[in-house]
Amino acid sequence: MNIENLAAAINEKMDKTEGVLNDFKKTHLALFLKKGFKEIVPDSYKFTNMESFFKDCSPDGAVSKDPLPSFETNFPTIILNDGEMILSEDLPDGVTVRQIKPHFNEYKTLFTESNSLSHLHHALFNDGVIIEIAKETQSQTPLRILNLISKASISAQTNLILAHPMSKLTVIEETRVVGDVSHAVVSETYIVAQKGAHLEHVSVESETQLGLNHSSLTAQIDQDASVSSVIFTTSGKMNRKNLTLNLNAPGSHGESYALFLTSGSEHSDINTEINHRAPDSTSNQIAKGILDGESKGVFTGKIHIFPKAQRVRSGQLNKNLLLSKKAHLHSQPQLEIFADDVKCSHGSTTGQLSDDEVFYFQARGIPEDKARNLLAMGFGLEIVQKIQNLKVREYVTEIIREKLAEKFSLGRGL
Repeated sequence: MNIENLAAAINEKMDKTEGVLNDFKKTHLALFLKKGFKEIVPDSYKFTNMESFFKDCSPDGAVSKDPLPSFETNFPTIILNDGEMILSEDLPDGVTVRQIKPHFNEYKTLFTESNSLSHLHHALFNDGVIIEIAKETQSQTPLRILNLISKASISAQTNLILAHPMSKLTVIEETRVVGDVSHAVVSETYIVAQKGAHLEHVSVESETQLGLNHSSLTAQIDQDASVSSVIFTTSGKMNRKNLTLNLNAPGSHGESYALFLTSGSEHSDINTEINHRAPDSTSNQIAKGILDGESKGVFTGKIHIFPKAQRVRSGQLNKNLLLSKKAHLHSQPQLEIFADDVKCSHGSTTGQLSDDEVFYFQARGIPEDKARNLLAMGFGLEIVQKIQNLKVREYVTEIIREKLAEKFSLGRGL
């Protein structure tokens, strides 16, 4: 579907009774139609063709006939079944959840755009959730947002997380697909971490081989506040993850961890930007990929330190493991430093499993195939260990173990 046909289909589907929201959607649809994909920064999307992403998409299509599976966990879950919200009855104390639509006018200024794909998201804007953590709420109980997709369509999930001063919460955002439906996700999550707040956001994408996913997370981080983003892309035809952490005040801290798993002809692209806008801010970043078959992986990580951001400490590392000679990886770590009193580092490595490490295991009586399984499993699970909340860490560990075994025959018999 070309841009004009896509825009026409979106316009026809718009709910004309939505008032201010409808005007918002029409404005951004016009901007998307005007700018198309040309506005996208070439370097940022150099290895990911977004026009092909939407080529076979339709804003509305058939619904899968497969029954909804059970996705029960031992912590509260908000289910969004093709955009229809089912609210958990046992939310953590001090946490409130609302739908965005009734409160859109109050928060619309927070829904920013960085390129034409944000305009497309805003044009498709259907609904989402506002999660608000009250002042000084320190919750050990995580909250999950489960996006269930059972319709062959383009969905535009939107989430807004407001962490008030001195609050703490872990939010896990998970995408699951019901049946074998061809679909596209264009989702955006916005985080506002006020003074002294600590917010952990864990994203788990489990698409089908027909699934396309373009999602963005933008965080505004205040004085002595921190945001930790942990991203897992486990499957899907094409995945693109954008992460922007804005460190806006002294003492602000950002963490970015990511793991993508690709096999066959899958394509995964992780793009991060950490902006140190204030002095005495800190950040840390590790991104990993495991690739097999003829799959492709992309990592682009930018750390930008503004002129007045003195005494910044920041580190960035990208490590990739190739299990096939036909897999391709493009790594682009970047530092943009405009201050003179900083301590920054970055590095990137890509290679196969070390023969020396395999030999070390064999020397201790462990067969070669099991040694390789253990090494690859350890390589991937290092990112899981970055999850701070123990309940979420245990939950995600099982998901990643299953995916490693399913995609790469890793972990079987261990």
